[in-house]
Amino acid sequence: MLFSESDSFQRAKIKILYILLVFSILKTLIVIPFVWYHDQFLQLSRVVVLLVFYIILLKFLLAKSISVIKLSHLLLWGGIFLIWSNIFFFAKTVNIIVIQFIFTMVLGSFFLISRRFGVFYSVLAFFPIAIFILTKGRIEVFNQTEGALVSPAYEMIVIFNFITIIVIHDLFNNAFTKNVQEKVKLNNKLEEALVKANEAAKSKADFLSTMSHELRTPLNSVIGMTDLLLDNPFSDDQAETIKALKFSAVSLHSLINDILDYNKIGSDKLKLEAVSVNLNTLVKDICNGLNIQTKEKGIQLILNLDERLHNIHVITDPTRVSQIIYNLAGNAIKFTASGSVKINLNVIKRDAEKVNVKFSVVDTGLGIMEEDQKRIFEPFSQASVSTTRNFGGTGLGLAIVKKLVNMLNSEIRLESKIGEGSDFSFDVSFVIDHNPRIINLVDDNEIYDLKNLKVLAAEDNAMNRLLLKKVFSKWGNEIVFAENGLEAIEKASSNDFDVILMDLHMPLVDGYEATKSIRKVEDSKKANIHIIALTASVSNDMETKIKESGMDDYIYKPFNAKEMYVKLKAILPN
Repeated sequence: MLFSESDSFQRAKIKILYILLVFSILKTLIVIPFVWYHDQFLQLSRVVVLLVFYIILLKFLLAKSISVIKLSHLLLWGGIFLIWSNIFFFAKTVNIIVIQFIFTMVLGSFFLISRRFGVFYSVLAFFPIAIFILTKGRIEVFNQTEGALVSPAYEMIVIFNFITIIVIHDLFNNAFTKNVQEKVKLNNKLEEALVKANEAAKSKADFLSTMSHELRTPLNSVIGMTDLLLDNPFSDDQAETIKALKFSAVSLHSLINDILDYNKIGSDKLKLEAVSVNLNTLVKDICNGLNIQTKEKGIQLILNLDERLHNIHVITDPTRVSQIIYNLAGNAIKFTASGSVKINLNVIKRDAEKVNVKFSVVDTGLGIMEEDQKRIFEPFSQASVSTTRNFGGTGLGLAIVKKLVNMLNSEIRLESKIGEGSDFSFDVSFVIDHNPRIINLVDDNEIYDLKNLKVLAAEDNAMNRLLLKKVFSKWGNEIVFAENGLEAIEKASSNDFDVILMDLHMPLVDGYEATKSIRKVEDSKKANIHIIALTASVSNDMETKIKESGMDDYIYKPFNAKEMYVKLKAILPN
């Protein structure tokens, strides 16, 4: 395309040159019949030559075979030829047409080429007028009246007018060119800044991924070991100590999750899942997890579920819905010294395809002052400095809730009175799943048995290996370990396993490359083994990389033993 230049200044030059050529061709076509009719054969010859000249220049412009600068020079020399020939050969005077041509030369030379050539062509165009004044005397473009200026004042004004035109265009072109150059420099700086910002963002993402792995790995061991301890008989005092240890570890884990989740949301990397969920079961599980905190504080946790939600599944992201309710209910419990915390789910409207549900968390706690009610949804903000000192926390929970609720196409609402409590609520419209895939979870009375499952765990951390060994031992399974990715490839290639638990960050060869190598093994059974990523990383592209490497599933560390058991039970050979 002729006008497809990305630079607007260059594009404007092309348009100006195009207009000048098209108009020049039109003017010559208009003149030809008149000079022919009046037998002005010398004029006719000149006009025909110019017509051919302009058509050739236009053809070069359209074909982009000659640069705009060179075409502009050729066009301007054609204009110089017209001015000089008119003054000294054809018209032999300075008429309005000559004046107009000179104006066109001034404009074209400054805007199409440069300041230096603008001055050059302007002087060259005006030079024959100066000669004409010196040799012929007064210029009379139009008939002069009695009140006209006398010579030589008249001629001097004409000269200074042309000098003024040249100086003005020179100054404008100079300023315009500098502005464009500054724009180019600024764009270059912005591009450099953007590259640096992208590099910094990538470094931050890599840092967070590494740190999340390093922080979650020991937490995985602490939480897992406390779960194992709690399964054994202890005195009340010992059990209380272990529960306190687990509560602290879970709190730290939750804090790490908040920081990492907020980073993912802020960089627009967090994507919502769309899976079938029974809201009734989901919220009951959340309440079971919160019961310990409410019992310790001596307050009631009340769950009110609309009966119309009992037997339906909806499409949503259960992890994020749980995170919203956990954060709201956790805050409510934290700031409620006596009374109750209520979690309510009420159906606002339901049809054949959708159900609109109102979620609310109501407490009888401290309450929030009106001037603080908007501020608490900002990151790292709390109602007051004393809130952080007395109750702890980073102030990220409600900021994450606000963003997650927005991702569910809703808005968080707050009603609160000091000393009476707070009511956080939001409405979500869910698509109803009429054909849910029901997963049979294990219940608390089931005997966990995986003795017939051959499991290889690629794990470089000694504490995590010990934890896995103890957990699988309780399930009647002797798990086989590989301490790095290279060893995992060797053992998977030389032995028959039903499943591999693959850590992602390992020495020698990481989990991604190990999986790719296993998928290339000649034995199709070994190449197609079920591989589950066992990871403490929460990098933005982790899920994509897991799928691309050929893994079938993933489990986050610290892992939930019941979740892991359900996934492994589904792989058990018949």
